[in-house]
Amino acid sequence: MSLSPIRLALASLVVASLSGCAASYRLDDPQAKQVAPRGVLRPLWHRDLVAPGFMDYKPQQWASAALSDSGVVYIGSGAKKFQAIRSDDGRVLWSLDTGGAVSSTPLIHAFSKTVFFGGDDGQVYAVDMETGKLRWKYSTQGTITPRPVYYEGALLFTSSEGRVYSVDAATGKWRWQYDREAPEGFTIHGYSGVTVHRGAAFAGFSDGYLVSLKPSSGEVIWTRSLSGDATRFIDVDATPVAVDDDTLITASYNGGIFAVDPGSGSVKWQVQAEGASRIAALKDRIYYTAPRAGLVALDRAGNRVWSQAIPSGVPTAPVAIGPYVFVGGTESGLYVASSTSGRLLQYVKTGRGISALPAVGKQVVVVLTNGGTLMAFSLAAPHRS
Repeated sequence: MSLSPIRLALASLVVASLSGCAASYRLDDPQAKQVAPRGVLRPLWHRDLVAPGFMDYKPQQWASAALSDSGVVYIGSGAKKFQAIRSDDGRVLWSLDTGGAVSSTPLIHAFSKTVFFGGDDGQVYAVDMETGKLRWKYSTQGTITPRPVYYEGALLFTSSEGRVYSVDAATGKWRWQYDREAPEGFTIHGYSGVTVHRGAAFAGFSDGYLVSLKPSSGEVIWTRSLSGDATRFIDVDATPVAVDDDTLITASYNGGIFAVDPGSGSVKWQVQAEGASRIAALKDRIYYTAPRAGLVALDRAGNRVWSQAIPSGVPTAPVAIGPYVFVGGTESGLYVASSTSGRLLQYVKTGRGISALPAVGKQVVVVLTNGGTLMAFSLAAPHRS
C-alpha cells in the first residue's frame, strides 16, 4: 500500500513528536530521517498541481511560491498554469494558463497589485494579483527561472540566454539588455538572478564573471572574473546576496564562495566549496548548499561555523528565517535546522523529494514536491536552539 505525500508527512511528524529531545542528531546521521526532535511544522493541507505522467521515473518540479501579506500563495508548476491559492485552506482563487511549464519564483509588487513571474516558454508575465488577469507579457529566447527584481519602475531579470533584461514594469516595454557570450562546452544547470544594491545591479554569468551594471541604462560599472585558473564549470550561478552595505556574497561552481566589494568588484575573501550555487544570509551568518557539502554556515569573515550533510540527493537553496534554516533534498524531503547551531529540528518526508525552493511566511511554509503536490505547513513559534 502506497501513502500519499500528506500521509507520509503526517507519519514523519508523528515520529518527530514521539522522539523527545535528541540534540545529538545531525543531518548526516543515517537515522536523522526517522528522528526529528521538535515540531516546527504541522501539516495544514496539500493540493496536487501536476498530474503524474505516464513514464515519469524521477519527475522534478522547480517552481517556488511567493506568499503575500494577505495570506495568498502564488505559484506555477509543470502543468502550464500559474495559480493564486489561499494559504489557510488551499482553495484556488484563480488560475492562469501559461504557454509552457513554470519553474520560476514569482515577485509580488504590492503597491501596483501585480505579481511578476517567468516561464519556461521564455515569457515574463505581469498578472493582476487579485483577479489573475494578464496585464502584459514580454518574450525572450530562453527560459526564465530566477525571481525578477523591481527597481524604480523597471523590472530586471535574467534568462538562460545569458542576458540581463530591463523592461518597464507597468507596460512590459523593453528598456535595455546586457549580453555575455556563453563559454564553449558544457555549463552547469541554472543561472544567476539579479540583485540591486547601493544603486547598482549585479548578476553572475556562465563565463565565470560577476558584473555590475547601472539599472537605468545597463551600462557596465565593472566586471570581475571569479574563475581563477579553472577552465571548465566556471559558472557564477548564485544570485548575489548583500550581507551589508560593503559586501556582496556570490559563488562560482569551481571557485567556491566569494565576498566582493560592491563598489569596486575586488574580492575580500574566498572559501573553496565545489558545486556551491545557492546562498542565503541572515544576521551574522552566510548559508550555502552544495551536493557534497550539504548545508554549511559561515561567519561574515568566511570561517566555517558548522556544516551538515543532506543524506541523499541534491539540496535546494537554503531559506534562512529567524531561528530556522529550511532545505529540501531532491531524493528525500524537507529539513528544518537551527540557524545558529545547525542542529536538525525536523525532517518531513515528501515522497518524491523536493527540487523547488521552500517558501516561508510569518506562520506558513509551502513547498512544491517533485511529485507535483503543493504542501502547506503551519510554522510554530520559534524554539531556542
